[in-house]
Amino acid sequence: MPSPAPSARPRRFFALLLAVSLTTACGPDLARQNFPRTTVTASAAPTDGPIDDPAVTLDVQRLVDPCALMDPASMASLGTEDEDARYSDDLGECHDQLTDAGGKQLRLALTLGDLLTSSADTQGTLEGLPLQVDKLDDTSCLVSVYTSRNPGLGISVQTDYDGGNSCNAGQTALQKVLQRMHNNPARLNQPKGTLLAVDFCTLVDDATITSTLGKGSKPSAYGLHGCTWDGGSATAYFDYRDTYAPTAEDDGQQVDLGNGKTAFQKKETYAGTRCTVKWVHRPTQDDQAEVVSFQYENYNDETGADDACGKAVTVVKAALPKLPTP
Repeated sequence: MPSPAPSARPRRFFALLLAVSLTTACGPDLARQNFPRTTVTASAAPTDGPIDDPAVTLDVQRLVDPCALMDPASMASLGTEDEDARYSDDLGECHDQLTDAGGKQLRLALTLGDLLTSSADTQGTLEGLPLQVDKLDDTSCLVSVYTSRNPGLGISVQTDYDGGNSCNAGQTALQKVLQRMHNNPARLNQPKGTLLAVDFCTLVDDATITSTLGKGSKPSAYGLHGCTWDGGSATAYFDYRDTYAPTAEDDGQQVDLGNGKTAFQKKETYAGTRCTVKWVHRPTQDDQAEVVSFQYENYNDETGADDACGKAVTVVKAALPKLPTP
C-alpha cells in the first residue's frame, strides 16, 4: 500500500523587490534566473470548513485522465515540455519534465487521490481547497490540496527543480491542474467491465465484515481505488491495480472462488497473521491485467491460530457479485 505523504509544515515566503538599472552590451543570463517569474499566492481564506467541491470528489478523480491535466498548454508558464516526457505508470498518476526559459529542468509528479496527513497545518487555500506546502529539500517540494478531510485525501504535485523555486513551481502546476479539473477534464477510456469507477468500500455488506473482521469495523477510502477496514478484531485492505497477473511462485496456492473464477492465496505469519487473495479481473495488455487484491490481517490472535485465508476468501466471495462483468 502507498504510504501517506509526510506532514507539511508551514512555510513563509518573502518577496525581495530589487530596483536596479543596468546598462550592458550583453543580454540577460537566463541560466542564472529562476523561472517561472510569477508567484501563485495562496488565499488566506479559512481552511477548517467543509470540503464540498463536486469537481474533485473521489468518484470524479477515479475517471479523470491525470496526464491530460498536465498538457503543454496548461504548463506553458513553467516551461516547454521535453519530448516524450509525459507518462503515467500507475492509476491516478502522471509524470512530466519541462525545460524553463533558462534551460533548467523541472520534473513534475501528479498524484490524484493522494494520502495526506492532518489538515491542521494547512497554509491557506488554492482554488478554494485547503493547501499544504512541504519543502522536502533544496530542490524538491510537495504541494497538496485536500479534497477530503476524513479520510485525509487530496491532489498533489511533487516537483524537482535544481536552480529554481520548486515550491513556487509546484503551486503554479497544481493551480493549473485544479483549473482543468473544474473545466470538463478529459476522462479515461472505460472498457467493458473495467474497475476504474468502482468504490471498493461499497462491495462488502456489513454482516460479512462483522463476521470476519469483528464488531466495530468501519470502511475508509485509501487512495483512489483502495478501501481499509479498521476498528474490529482484524483489519483489511481491498483494492485493484493495473499490473502483472499473479502467479503461484509469487502469490501462493490457487483457490476456487466459484463461477469459474480462480485466485491465489498467500498466508504469512509473524507477530500476527496475514492472508492476501489476488485474482485477475480483466486482462488489459500483454501480460498485464486489472488485478484485485484483498488482504486480511490479525494482530490479536496467537500466530497461526486464526483462519486468515478462510476469512479473506469469505469476504472476496461476498464482493465478487458486485464487480462489473468484463
